[in-house]
Amino acid sequence: MGGFTALSRILGFVRDALIAAAYGTSAPAQAFVVAFRIPNLLRDLSGEGAANAAFVPVFSRTRMLGGEAAWAKLAQAVWSQALIGFFGVSIIGVVAAPWLVTLVAPGFHADPQLVGLTTRLTRILFPFIGLVGLSAFFMGLLNSIHHFALPSVGPAILNLCMIGGLFLWRPDAVGLAWGVIAGGVIQLAVQVPLLRKAGVRFRFSFEKNPGVGQIRRLLFPRLIGTGVYQVSVLVDTIFASFSQLVGAGGIAALYFAHRFLQLPMALFGISMAQAALPTLSRQAAEKDLDAMRETCGMALRSSLLIAIPASVGLVFLGYPIVQTLLERGAFSPEATATTVRTLQWYALGLASMCAVKVLANTLYALHDTWTPVRSAAAALAANVILNFLLVWPMKLAGLALATSVSSTLNSIQLYLAVRRRIGPFDGRVWIWVSRIVAASVGMGLTAQGVWVVGIRTFGSIGPWAAVPWLLVAVGCGVASFFGFGLLLGVEEIGQMVGWFLTKSRAFKRN
Repeated sequence: MGGFTALSRILGFVRDALIAAAYGTSAPAQAFVVAFRIPNLLRDLSGEGAANAAFVPVFSRTRMLGGEAAWAKLAQAVWSQALIGFFGVSIIGVVAAPWLVTLVAPGFHADPQLVGLTTRLTRILFPFIGLVGLSAFFMGLLNSIHHFALPSVGPAILNLCMIGGLFLWRPDAVGLAWGVIAGGVIQLAVQVPLLRKAGVRFRFSFEKNPGVGQIRRLLFPRLIGTGVYQVSVLVDTIFASFSQLVGAGGIAALYFAHRFLQLPMALFGISMAQAALPTLSRQAAEKDLDAMRETCGMALRSSLLIAIPASVGLVFLGYPIVQTLLERGAFSPEATATTVRTLQWYALGLASMCAVKVLANTLYALHDTWTPVRSAAAALAANVILNFLLVWPMKLAGLALATSVSSTLNSIQLYLAVRRRIGPFDGRVWIWVSRIVAASVGMGLTAQGVWVVGIRTFGSIGPWAAVPWLLVAVGCGVASFFGFGLLLGVEEIGQMVGWFLTKSRAFKRN
């Protein structure tokens, strides 16, 4: 699952580099980001959060108590209603596109041409909600029977289709929009054969099933509970649409900065939380709180082990990363500077964003729906207030800082709630976190030092020529992180190094 997620994020970087080169932060880029925001919001909520968190516990419990026949019968019942519901929402969105554009980007109102283009792209893209909603349902089914790899291929397919659309039709980002639709169709279709093999029959059935009611009761509050980060991004988009507040091209710069968070967050935060959910659901059904505490702790440590150094790395190497990967074509040095400032403040909340995924799924496995909702509501309120306070002195960076602070607030509240429900974690967790932070700061200083030495030694390095040296700097930083981690006694790093050495010796013997 992590491997396919990594492939998707790498293709996402390629896609974003091509979009940046083609459009920069110009009107087509602004229009596409806003038009894609609402369906992409539902994709994040359904594929990486609420729908999966509602489907998996119910399907896992049904399969454990009733067997495969009961599981397949529930799948057929949910399929019928999901198809009607998701595509009903898609039709409403196509009709209501002008009003949605006004809601999401009120600052566009001063430019009628920009509003017209955004509305056109929104109408093309909105059916993606139906496609990705059904794909999330299929993902929940497969995850409930411990199939994780195939559903993770979908985002990679989507990125390939978007790249193809960009090359086939560039003007006004229309090709990108149709590429999204093509990717949605294909990622839905690739999951069908495995589901058929598992016993699912895609026929309409409106027979009453108690599992459908359970999913309904869980789904809406979980949309709220797991969606605080995505809703925060939507709030940031509304603020960023006012160029008089944040400067020209704010929405596009915010989008590119946000994209750089997606690799570590999806690879280790979302993937770890999603992979742990079926196990947590089974342990909750068995009332085995000790096992739940062990599973949650493992998932949390594994996420933070990568999220914390990734956050520090983006702060120290944010400028060379953005400049090397995006600054070409229509993406100007000014766009780089704005994106980097925003990315660095976003990065401060990366560890909290990953922790929220794991902690919320632990509560969902316990069928505790409303605690994440209350926590999310408080964090979202804090985000809106902080946006108002910080956008004036810090412009776009203030919106990113507000999101990081609100995500941290959400993670603290969820951590305390999980500890109350399943008992306290190992009391040394904060010592462990402080060691990871120290090793990460050492890593960041090392990587930045290597980069600076390279620039001063080789003089002016062009965008593509800088890529190898950036990889050297990142590689030295990663090596130093392992070194500092071993010196500080981080157990997981010692285990990873030991595993690598064992495999290396076995490979040499063969």
